Amino acid sequence: MKEYFANIIVDLSTDALNKSFVYKIPDDLISDLKPGDKVIFPFGKGNKESEGFVLEILSLEQLKEKNFYKNDKYFKDSNAIDKLKYILRIANNKIAANEILLKMAIFLCKEYYCPIQICLNTVLPVKKIVRKNSRQIDAISKYKVNDSLKLQRDEIELNEEQKSIVNDIISIQNDKLFNEHLIYGVTGSGKTEVYIKIIEENLKNNKQVIVLIPEIALTHQTVIRLKEKFSENIAIIHSRMSEGDKYIQYKKCESGETKILVGPRSAIFAPFENLGLVVIDEVNDSSYKSENAPRYNTLDVARFRCKEQNATLISLSATPNIDLYYNANNKDNIIHFHKLSKRANSILPLVTLVDMKNEIKNGNYSIFSRLLVDKINDRLSKKEQIMLYMNRRGYNTIFTCKECGETYKCPHCDVALVSHNDGKLRCHYCGYEINEPMLCPNCKSDDIEKYGIGTEKLEELCIELFPNARILRMDRDTTKEKDGHDKIIEKFANHEADILIGTQMIVKGHDFPLVTLVAVMRADLTLYNESYKSSENSFSMLTQCVGRSGRKIEGESIIQGYDIDNFVMQMIVKQDYEEFYENEIKYRKKLNYPPFSNLLIINVSSENESYLNKICNDLKLFLNTKNDTNASILGPTKANPERIKDIYYRKIILKCSKIDEAKKYRNLSYKFVNLVDKNKLIKITFDIE
Repeated sequence: MKEYFANIIVDLSTDALNKSFVYKIPDDLISDLKPGDKVIFPFGKGNKESEGFVLEILSLEQLKEKNFYKNDKYFKDSNAIDKLKYILRIANNKIAANEILLKMAIFLCKEYYCPIQICLNTVLPVKKIVRKNSRQIDAISKYKVNDSLKLQRDEIELNEEQKSIVNDIISIQNDKLFNEHLIYGVTGSGKTEVYIKIIEENLKNNKQVIVLIPEIALTHQTVIRLKEKFSENIAIIHSRMSEGDKYIQYKKCESGETKILVGPRSAIFAPFENLGLVVIDEVNDSSYKSENAPRYNTLDVARFRCKEQNATLISLSATPNIDLYYNANNKDNIIHFHKLSKRANSILPLVTLVDMKNEIKNGNYSIFSRLLVDKINDRLSKKEQIMLYMNRRGYNTIFTCKECGETYKCPHCDVALVSHNDGKLRCHYCGYEINEPMLCPNCKSDDIEKYGIGTEKLEELCIELFPNARILRMDRDTTKEKDGHDKIIEKFANHEADILIGTQMIVKGHDFPLVTLVAVMRADLTLYNESYKSSENSFSMLTQCVGRSGRKIEGESIIQGYDIDNFVMQMIVKQDYEEFYENEIKYRKKLNYPPFSNLLIINVSSENESYLNKICNDLKLFLNTKNDTNASILGPTKANPERIKDIYYRKIILKCSKIDEAKKYRNLSYKFVNLVDKNKLIKITFDIE
């Protein structure tokens, strides 16, 4: 019988194993085994049973043609083939990766310089088979569609701008080649209605669709909208679901039972083999960038996948990333640009800036300006709804001794502990917690001061000021339990609460018809940080906040801060992204930031701070010797925060004129650190912008 061989990646993430190994396939497995399967095989000196992924299946002739066969010293032995070990069995309790997911794993490995084992596990948001039991209910069934609401949706007529965009995209998509689109439109302009219509056309052609959302909190509203139109032909996957629920949803996609998958960035790895459309809602959101290896940008991964499967890619935003907007308007129509210039069913809300310094001068030391209190009372009297945005959770954000100035910091992270209403001080990075001390641990004084306001404290103040109002709070603390996001959103959507308080998860993409007042409690908190994107990020977040108001009834927004003369704040009043973009792009060009350069950000970390500093300094010296393209090399600098979970972080940044240069310096940096770091005390990752 003809012999076949499997090229296998061992599922252990070490540099020494970041390569493939060849095994024989037993005769009884040849008909069942396929690329992407997880298999069990003997590995190492002790022939310990190990797990790995099958990358490819090869005949003897194909094996001999492979470079690894020609170059590997092992195969110099004429009896090498006979010495190869056999695969023991297929791991039938594990999920396999199909052909497109394998390609995506290899793409992640090469593009983000990450071990292939990690990349293979990344493309499988569900790792193992979970046996269904009688208690498991399809997660999509809990999303109940209101019949009268459905009737209203069916009657919605697209305006001329919306119709034009739909027709343009469908006509381009009919060419059956990869095509990319950016839909820019003010908040409430009906971007969702546009992509729902395009989804409908794809389903008519038996195509599958991925809809990406930036926040788990948006799942409820997005699924309800899609169910109104497409009934039960939908699946969802996100990290807060149980393994059993995720498995059921994954198998619905894999089997073709469902045609639409909704979820955050990991949903881009849906096992769809007939993909026609990927939609990235709120494409500007930072959550689409993975913070863990591989540190992928979802938009780039979506582009790769859509090119491989000849699918259409649509990004939507009221505040597109500066570089995406620039490329859509300056790159020979590689990205098709579409614009929705006005709200579909209302007008943009009135925005008022409130200078909190003046409030203090006039004797008001509350976080609520006098104007905001009046506006909230007015909305409550009219039975309308209010949203209050505060991008800090907890009760008090600073806990310090007035006698000696001691601030209570996490012993494992370079951040202050945050006071919570249950009498605990917690670290929001590592979860470390202690009881609130009665005495200062440094000087034993009992003169301890708590200040700075988080969402918990804001909720308490609201209850005091508006005792008759029904209040909900939505942050990481109130959404820990299963379906926590959905329960809060559903209550507010059903007008079971008058005021919704929360962090950024409440302001992204939600559409509540009765919300006519949105307030940002401390708008200037995000204006100044180390990133060149600080203005862009602040403008985007504040625009999203403002955009939640007046989507059906005329509304307004109040922006409170201590630096209301800032350019970003002034642009929020105008709600003019294009004017903001024109100013921001001039700044980027002057300082040679993307899109006019390519940034390589080298992230280096270690538990040993002095050793980390030495390696970073040595790396910079090395890069200077290799700098033949006049790249600017900045750093090393401390990250912010510089220590998390007892690990120290540093950054080196290179400004390169071309993407290939950035990749060259990335490869050199990786090889240098792995060469000099003999004891493997250093971790290095990369971001390219």
